[in-house]
Amino acid sequence: MRFGRLLKPRSIAVVGGQWAETVITQCRQAGFDGDVWPVHPRRNRLAGELCYASLDDLPGVPDATFIAVNKERTIELVASLAAMDAGGAICFATGFGERAALDRDAEARQRRLTEAAGDMPVIGPNSYGLLNYLDGIALWPDQHGGKAVERGVAVITQSSNIAINLSMQRRGLPLAYLITAGNQAQTTLAQLAASVLEDERVTALGLHIEGFSDIRAFESLATRARAMGKRIVVLKTGVTPLARAALMSHTRSLSGDDAAASAFIERLGLLRARGIGEFIETLKVLHLPRKVGGYRVLSMTSSGGEAALVGDFGANQGLQFPRLDDTQKEALQAVLGKEVALANPLDYHMAIRDDRAAMEAMVLAMLQCHEPPASATKSANDQFPSPADVALLVLDFPRTDRCDDASWRQALDAFVSASEHWQGVRAVIATLAENMPEDIVETLLQHDVVALCGLNDGLKALANAGWLDMADSTELPLPVWLPENPDVSFKAAALSLVEGTTGAERSGRSARRVSQEAWGLVQSAVTGRQPPRQLDESTAKRWLNRFGVSVPVSVRLSFADVRSSLSLSRALDKASSAFSYPVVAKSLGVLHKSDANAIAMDIANRRDLERAIREIDCEGGCLIEEQVDNAVVELLVSVVQDPVHGLLMTIGAGGVATEVLADTVHCLVPATRAELDRRIDRLRCAPLLNGFRNRAAVDRGMLLDTLESVQQAALQLGERLVELEVNPLLCSAETCTAVDAFVAVRGSTLPNY
Repeated sequence: MRFGRLLKPRSIAVVGGQWAETVITQCRQAGFDGDVWPVHPRRNRLAGELCYASLDDLPGVPDATFIAVNKERTIELVASLAAMDAGGAICFATGFGERAALDRDAEARQRRLTEAAGDMPVIGPNSYGLLNYLDGIALWPDQHGGKAVERGVAVITQSSNIAINLSMQRRGLPLAYLITAGNQAQTTLAQLAASVLEDERVTALGLHIEGFSDIRAFESLATRARAMGKRIVVLKTGVTPLARAALMSHTRSLSGDDAAASAFIERLGLLRARGIGEFIETLKVLHLPRKVGGYRVLSMTSSGGEAALVGDFGANQGLQFPRLDDTQKEALQAVLGKEVALANPLDYHMAIRDDRAAMEAMVLAMLQCHEPPASATKSANDQFPSPADVALLVLDFPRTDRCDDASWRQALDAFVSASEHWQGVRAVIATLAENMPEDIVETLLQHDVVALCGLNDGLKALANAGWLDMADSTELPLPVWLPENPDVSFKAAALSLVEGTTGAERSGRSARRVSQEAWGLVQSAVTGRQPPRQLDESTAKRWLNRFGVSVPVSVRLSFADVRSSLSLSRALDKASSAFSYPVVAKSLGVLHKSDANAIAMDIANRRDLERAIREIDCEGGCLIEEQVDNAVVELLVSVVQDPVHGLLMTIGAGGVATEVLADTVHCLVPATRAELDRRIDRLRCAPLLNGFRNRAAVDRGMLLDTLESVQQAALQLGERLVELEVNPLLCSAETCTAVDAFVAVRGSTLPNY
């Protein structure tokens, strides 16, 4: 493992003063018993350890070095360590790529750092370090709240302060590694993630990401994680407005600030958490040795109010609460009596909570547990159909400084004991996060039971784990489309995860800086891309039709054809045989035609057509189309070039109320037919596609054909595409027809057109 010496060192050098002294203290407190070599030219000792005046004076070659000196000295030290064949370095100093907006030498300084490092792994600069709780390694210049574990989750973050906060969490998350990636000048977050996943003691991975700058590396990481059966949760932050071409299409307002990032995360089979609490609780569920596998929950609580909360919150998160069958009801009634209403979520009433035998009987009845046979498999219940995926006990513990929690602990013990041989995931949840003591969480994990802090975060975590487990069964994702010759102001790093390589495409700029440039949030050093050119509707439709997108029969008239009544009459005389009434007349010079009174519909005859054309603005020409009626639903389909993630396809409810409805789904191109089919089902308007209240259903196969055709058109344009939109796409039982289209490209002509 290329990062093996750095992540699991047996000898550590620490360079600097006060910060370095803290690193030594933290490392010894963590239990590190290897060699620690402070380097300081004027001190005899640091934190009780004998100092060395320089790297040349060290008694050996360090596996890991924490460098806590100024930026220029950091570069010199990295070069010396690389020449010594050291195992790697953590660069604490700032003043590199993250300061590019304020310091014109910052990026050049970062390039000098990567050149000095060569093949030696370097984390940072601007990194707070790493904590390895498995092996007692704390290359960390501050306090932290973690402790030693035998197995646990790894968390890698782009934020030092978020890392500190995570180390201080009291939710019982067992941390194996906590690493701050810093600027990622040489070693990227994806490379670090791939390395820690190889540690068999790591059960799951959490990533805090501000921006993706190495798409291919994350694709490789996701593929490797799936092969290893380890799940990844992503906390994506840094949501910013897109700064692409200033075009006023519907898609621009619908794709959102980071829809492409969400689509990329989902495409890889990773789970995006929307908050730090959800992030932590999901990782706790994924730490369990048994997978959740689905959304079915059997919930038990001593309160009707709590049962209602669980049902409401759980349903909002997509969890399912199966009805109790006759066997469950009969067994529960024998324990609880005939006065208790039997349902799932179950209110078993507080009366039995102090009765250990009754609590165990209630759990056994609810879960339908079976005694293990003499030749036991791990769980006897693996031989029987499961009534659910999760067994959930709701239990808020009292504060022990004022109250006695003996009754709650007895109820908990009964649940753990009775469910020991159940085949699903076992979970205990407190409705309020602060009502789940950390020692309870840690004790339950020893019994492979997860304790969740807070109803909303906890139930969402269960749903997230279920989604991840089912995502493992889908087909492997295709690589996303990326430009072969990206804009010189943004180079998506084609990084390799093969040990011994550092990614030749790295420019020396920080990942954050690269991402900022891509989004247009900061001025890049090199500019000059051609401004986009908007194709008129007629040209855009003819282009799409070449790829199989159905468009209405139409006739195009120029401004010369419509500038006078006589010329219009002559033009219509020539064109009348090409179309049938009713028709639609549109201006070709206006994007949002309905808003600008640039469209006339339901035109039934020649006289009305001439009048309609005279009333709309036809300075850019006029398009006459046969009107498409009997649509079941109007959709929007678009593809935009995202500067980081490639081509983003948006599918949603279309028409004039597109922005009001805001009913959209997103995926990256190329998407498989199966993926497109799954996306369609997520639309709120999906019931209309399937036939609603005896209305006709849309031809699903034809709709998917159309989406694939739009995708192929976008791929043909490739790097030249800025944006492509069909709105509306009128879908019926027989056809899917693009009645309006918009295309913006870079360049003067369409390829092969």
